[in-house]
Amino acid sequence: MLFNYDTKKILVFSRLLSVGCCMAFLACNQPAPKVKKPSPILSLQQPGIKYQSYTGTMGNRTKVVLPDSSTVILNSETLLLVPENYGQQERRILLDGDAWFEVKPDSAVFSVVADKLTSTVLGTSFRVHCFTGQQGATVYLLTGKLKVAKSYHSATDNQPEILERGQMILANREIDLMEKETYNPLDAERWLADSLLLDESKGLHLWRVLEDWYGVEIDVKGNASKAKPVSQVFIHASLPQVLDKLGKEQGFTWKAEGNQIEIKF
Repeated sequence: MLFNYDTKKILVFSRLLSVGCCMAFLACNQPAPKVKKPSPILSLQQPGIKYQSYTGTMGNRTKVVLPDSSTVILNSETLLLVPENYGQQERRILLDGDAWFEVKPDSAVFSVVADKLTSTVLGTSFRVHCFTGQQGATVYLLTGKLKVAKSYHSATDNQPEILERGQMILANREIDLMEKETYNPLDAERWLADSLLLDESKGLHLWRVLEDWYGVEIDVKGNASKAKPVSQVFIHASLPQVLDKLGKEQGFTWKAEGNQIEIKF
């Protein structure tokens, strides 16, 4: 699948001077706050067209209803851009992140454009996971048919793939890879139902399940070898709720910065 200094007052003048010097030193050496850079997906906006932006919050899902009643479920830290002329000739939206799409049938083609992959349909349900800050990307189709192509020009292969139920795309821009694979559609149906099943999940597998479910990146620090396998079901649970519960049971703490989660045992 999600952030303090202290000073307290020979001679009154010397104490104030000492405290002042200490505070100045701390101020000079305090790390500058991180500034979130604009998403590179903004460069794909059409000139002269205004866009409505929607953003998912860390560890939660955000539902967006488009003008044609198609729906989008945004995962953590996901950015969706919808143009003001959506549906007039085409239904083209921009995505940086992880989202599920339920597309209403229409004569206007529906396209999700991310930095590595472009998915085109008339009416179907599918999931796109494509953050600009990551080299990898995936697309999962649940119903209907879906055409997926690279969003950039490849020096080796620019042919699109047609997906049907139970098929997915695995892509990596760094090595110019785009392959069609299969997956279990029940996993997509559980995600849509927001029913997270952890079945004897432990170690790396547990963290990878949470990363995929919530669209985050997890970094584990400390000795996690004593962690016990987890067998639980979480219904409509946010990532903070899941991590708080698991942390008490497994003995770890966690903190989040954007979609970067640090687990500490």
